[in-house]
Amino acid sequence: MLRTLLNTSVVILMSSGVAVAAHHGAHGQPPAHGGQPHAMAHAAPQTDTARLPVAQGVVADACWIRLLPAPAPSAGYFVLKNNTNAPVSLVGAAAPKDYGLLMVHQTRHENGMSRMGMVDEVAVPVGGQLEFKPGGYHIMLEQPRRDVAVGDTIQVDLVLKSGEKVVASCEVKPAGTMPRMMSH
Repeated sequence: MLRTLLNTSVVILMSSGVAVAAHHGAHGQPPAHGGQPHAMAHAAPQTDTARLPVAQGVVADACWIRLLPAPAPSAGYFVLKNNTNAPVSLVGAAAPKDYGLLMVHQTRHENGMSRMGMVDEVAVPVGGQLEFKPGGYHIMLEQPRRDVAVGDTIQVDLVLKSGEKVVASCEVKPAGTMPRMMSH
């Protein structure tokens, strides 16, 4: 694991005051975050999700969290399914019992490099689904409020633009976990 951390190169790019981490390979491999903490990147204020109504017809399946050693942020993956007759948009996430900061991110591949950055909104079409996976969309989990361990289950509230939430039950897995292929 330490060898993987040491062999992974990380570049922090500063552009318009936004820190973006870029590294070789798919995001989700254990990066060696150094310098400015990732939480210092542009981040929306956390939403208090306790009183948000649960969305009907929108579900998050197969949720899991890749636990990385501190101070690196962990990453969450799932399939968001929209079984309604209207498009939905994911605009945030929270895990108030377990993490102080969650951000919706996307890894983009440009000029042979992977670049990760926050996104404000992710749309899921009517009757469609979107897989949040390494190398694509994902949730970054930072500022753990307790010692999160492999095997734990974390409740993540996915916040929709409609003001509703989707509750996901996410299993915490080791850093070296490889995603299984999801069926579409």
